[in-house]
Amino acid sequence: MCIHAHFYQPPRENPWIDEVETEESAAPFHDWNERITRECYGSNTASRILKDGKILEIVSNYEKISFNFGPTLLTWLERHKPKEYEKIISADRISAEKRGGHGNAVAQVYNHSIMPLNGKRDKETQIIWGIKDFLYRFGRQPEGIWFAETAIDRESLLLAAKHGIKFTILAPHQAKRIRPIKPDAEWETVENEINTRVPYIYRPDGENEIAIFFYDGALSHSIAFGGGLNDGHELGRSITSAFKTDENKEEETNNPIINLATDGESYGHHHRFGEMALSAILEAIEAEGKAALTNYGEYLEKNRPTVEVDIHENSSWSCAHGVERWKSDCGCSVGAHGGWNQKWREPLRGALNALKEKLDAVFEEGVSQFIKSPWDARNGYIDVLTDRGKTGIYAFIEKYGARPLEAHQVTETMKYFEMQVAAMKMFTSCGWFFNDVSGLETIQILKYAARAIDLAQQVSLIRLEDRFIEDLSKSLSNVKEIGTGADLYESRVRPLRVDPRKIAAHKLIINALRREEETTSRIYSYELELLDRHLEEYLDTMLMVGRLRLQSSSTLETQELVFCLLHFGGHDVNCALHPFLSTDIYERIRDELLDCFRKHSMPDMIHAVEEHFGHKYYTIKALFRDERKKVVEQLLTDRISRFGEAYQSLFEENSKLMDFFADVNVPMPEEFMIAAKYVFEKRLNTLFLNVNGDGDGYAKNMGHIMDEAAKWKIKLSYKKVEKNIDSFLKNLLTKVSAELDDNSAMVVVETLRRIKHRGMNTNLWEMQNMLYPLFRSVYNPTNEFYRLEVSKPGFVELFKALGFALPAA
Repeated sequence: MCIHAHFYQPPRENPWIDEVETEESAAPFHDWNERITRECYGSNTASRILKDGKILEIVSNYEKISFNFGPTLLTWLERHKPKEYEKIISADRISAEKRGGHGNAVAQVYNHSIMPLNGKRDKETQIIWGIKDFLYRFGRQPEGIWFAETAIDRESLLLAAKHGIKFTILAPHQAKRIRPIKPDAEWETVENEINTRVPYIYRPDGENEIAIFFYDGALSHSIAFGGGLNDGHELGRSITSAFKTDENKEEETNNPIINLATDGESYGHHHRFGEMALSAILEAIEAEGKAALTNYGEYLEKNRPTVEVDIHENSSWSCAHGVERWKSDCGCSVGAHGGWNQKWREPLRGALNALKEKLDAVFEEGVSQFIKSPWDARNGYIDVLTDRGKTGIYAFIEKYGARPLEAHQVTETMKYFEMQVAAMKMFTSCGWFFNDVSGLETIQILKYAARAIDLAQQVSLIRLEDRFIEDLSKSLSNVKEIGTGADLYESRVRPLRVDPRKIAAHKLIINALRREEETTSRIYSYELELLDRHLEEYLDTMLMVGRLRLQSSSTLETQELVFCLLHFGGHDVNCALHPFLSTDIYERIRDELLDCFRKHSMPDMIHAVEEHFGHKYYTIKALFRDERKKVVEQLLTDRISRFGEAYQSLFEENSKLMDFFADVNVPMPEEFMIAAKYVFEKRLNTLFLNVNGDGDGYAKNMGHIMDEAAKWKIKLSYKKVEKNIDSFLKNLLTKVSAELDDNSAMVVVETLRRIKHRGMNTNLWEMQNMLYPLFRSVYNPTNEFYRLEVSKPGFVELFKALGFALPAA
């Protein structure tokens, strides 16, 4: 038995800063990657197996299933969710130890583009990048590869085989005909659905070969769309019952495999608690003992295919018309919108194909002056993508360079290759998958197109944008008010463009508002170094003038800028920049501005700044969305805190009078309610801030504050205190696990009780994960205590509070 899960999300980064910005539709999470990680990718590293609704075990599903992750998704996980990332990587190591060196992880073509619609060069790069990215992460050569949407053709399978791939997984309807592997065997057309219980050999050129596993369509559909995850144990029994074969049919092997394949997001994102259902499926299969869990590599080593297969060219798992879903109005779509069509797909594909052809020509002609073999070097550029920074870039140049390069030539070379990276991201399959050209995924691929166009113009001075926009105008949205792809490009993509000055201004404004004095810092995909800085303050006004160096981590492009920042207090901040020309000019400007500021004439100061820097300047509006939101919230908090003493005085001087009002059932004055709410929330937030986890007074004091607020019918906001309580409880749980501190265990129990009573939220999932190793060490497999020193009341109550299944008394 083998269950395969395809885990993937399209890249969501702003391509000018290489960072995912806030996605409001993913609320309350920052973005969809973060949300789905919590619901699915992370949940599958610590899935619960329940007994009567209580946690019996916490297991990693990745250790028992076959899986692949999109390389761009793993890049995001490695950077932003390192704990979950490492658990995914370690699951492959653990599975390889159990399965004779065959790990559960499978590679994926790099950018999730539809392989049959790529040219041969791009197909090969996608495969090579997928293999090398896998090797970088999992530390071994991949045995199998997942094709995006299982979209395949003969050429793609041949390239995979030539690069050492042993197998892939396809949908059953992609099989065309079969024949036994023996001399003079005749082909037999696959009439309905191919037998999915055996592997097949595919020989794309008669010499090279690759094994193909066709997944069980009915069982896979049941998981993804048929409600199978509503009862994991029942589905597990259904799966094992599928091993009962038709007595009239001779099996090609006496060791059949049932294999399923679905989107990995089925397990927790598309279906809530789907990861737990998957754990239940796996447990049911192992408990019945009718099937052994395996992965494709292990099975293939022990079961050599005896049947050859031929495939339907240009077919996929999610389009009944082959690969038309990604280039035409074939009728395949998501959701129901009466009267909508997908005629926009064809002109979008045409616009991007035309742009790609021009970008390739610019690349091949331009980079040849620096690189020996441009297309071989592009295949090798994955080494830079997995090792961003100077070390990786210079190693790449040394390997593929035609000659030693100057610094500016290295930057130009990198721009050519980054242009190719963006050009391949333009064809991420999700851009065509959904219902309208205005979808988030389509806008995203247009962002990559704009980034590629920018880089092409920087290295070649060739303008490609006008023609591209003209081609996009043929893609009509189903929403009349939206217009065309060209309108979307103008309104949703162009405004996102970022130049180095905006990056520098962003960091300077943040540092000024927070009064930070960093000399070197990283800001998104740039490194900023302050070479000189002078700061003067007068009343609420501040002047900061200096010189900085900004370097891109992807191209090593370096700019030196002179800056002047005026902060008039609050949100009123202006930052102006221009290129550094010479030390003499810079020092003259710096001294004039400082001298002018010391004279305390703001009109003269503003005039002097405009004289040297012009009228273009950056304000808080220029900050990127995430930081802009933080700055605005902090400014608001600072403003409110100025009234804190007044609120405190009003509350303390009148609290007894308000007690009297409450006793005689007289409504509280609104002014006092505002002051009391502020005071109570401040007390709560302060209570759990910067605590070391000692003592048992916190929970009691929390309860007292909440009781007082409830008495006066004040509804408190718990958002900040919940975060502080989480940190407080995690500190306590660390102490509980390390020191077996029964008193700390009781403090956690009491705090959780009060949280629940007040309707507050806390991250029980993480706390359960933290305590699980102790829980397993306390109870042996027969569910009896064997460590008496932790069978104290505090521990028993703590395990109960966190939802663990305890043995009967």
